[in-house]
Amino acid sequence: MIELTEYETRTIQLSQDEAYELSSLTRGSADKTQQPRVVERLAPTGQAEVYDIQPGPYVGRFRLRSGRVVDISSRFAFRDLALLLGLGGKAALLRHDATSAQGGAGLMDLIALAFVREAERIAGQGLAKGYKQTMVARPPYAGVPAVTAHLNAHAGRADRLVTTTKRLTADIELNRLIASAHGKLCRITYQDKQLEARLRQLAPVFRNINAAEDGSRQLPMLPARYREIHDLARLVLDHRTTLPAGSGIAGVGVLFNMTKVWESYVGRWLRTHQPEAVVHSQYPISLVDIGPARRARADFVVELGGRPVAVYDAKYRPWKEWPNTAELYQLFTYASRLCVDHAALVYPGTEALNRQMTMGNVLMEAIAVPLEEWAVQDG
Repeated sequence: MIELTEYETRTIQLSQDEAYELSSLTRGSADKTQQPRVVERLAPTGQAEVYDIQPGPYVGRFRLRSGRVVDISSRFAFRDLALLLGLGGKAALLRHDATSAQGGAGLMDLIALAFVREAERIAGQGLAKGYKQTMVARPPYAGVPAVTAHLNAHAGRADRLVTTTKRLTADIELNRLIASAHGKLCRITYQDKQLEARLRQLAPVFRNINAAEDGSRQLPMLPARYREIHDLARLVLDHRTTLPAGSGIAGVGVLFNMTKVWESYVGRWLRTHQPEAVVHSQYPISLVDIGPARRARADFVVELGGRPVAVYDAKYRPWKEWPNTAELYQLFTYASRLCVDHAALVYPGTEALNRQMTMGNVLMEAIAVPLEEWAVQDG
């Protein structure tokens, strides 16, 4: 296993094919989502087949074509990472002694272990079922005649029949979500081989369940016994775990895009600390008055009384007393276009830090959000 830590350079021995495959991840996505690079830098050293590799803002695990597994851990302690992923209060994820809880090296093992435990419990109780509308075009016919379908299929012939009926089935949207997450977790290599076996043993449970069309959509009327596994499945399947489009990597497992994770966290933080305000995410801002239209999107804009009062930009990097000049001017531009006098850059931190400065009539802040404080409030 190739063990890396996000944004930290390590010297690793790679075959030519492995180096070529990883080099494809040094490019970000070519689509409109503009996802960051999984690998920030891959450079040869003076030794044959030895490379310096620096991952980008991703945490997780995937397999190369050669069979070697790349595990990228987080710079944060495990408890902080669990909070960022929205699982800080989930006992199902946090309790188990068999997997390391230091950094992110055991993250995928821990998530898979929690998923297996919940899936085994659900399977033992029996999968949830629901009624599904079904067309019947062959005998034995069930249900009631479907006139429109009969006319379309058989032009109303008297010797043919089409009916519609409702049948009880486990192939419902909730189980499809769980089955899709199970399929994705099965494609990852784990440190515990018994865990891999337990995942494979669950395959017959989901054999007749179709894949979910959209793993990020919130499902209504969630049964209480499905809550834990539903949250774990969404964590594995949602938009934060995708690789840049066209990456060409074989056997992709699960990688958490930590820039997206941090944006989600900052959104929750703002809504918690400013409950009286309306917080808009990815707020469109027009950058020009004359000429071809050009737009940018601010991470968060806070509204009070129907008008913008502040703009926030989430930055997934260590807090610095003096922020990057380009970031300051970008945020100042957003504030100027929105006609607001307050703007802030929000960073992850281990303690509350705040640096204030003014640019024109705009109060600029660089804020470090302490995750320990959020743990107390969120738990």
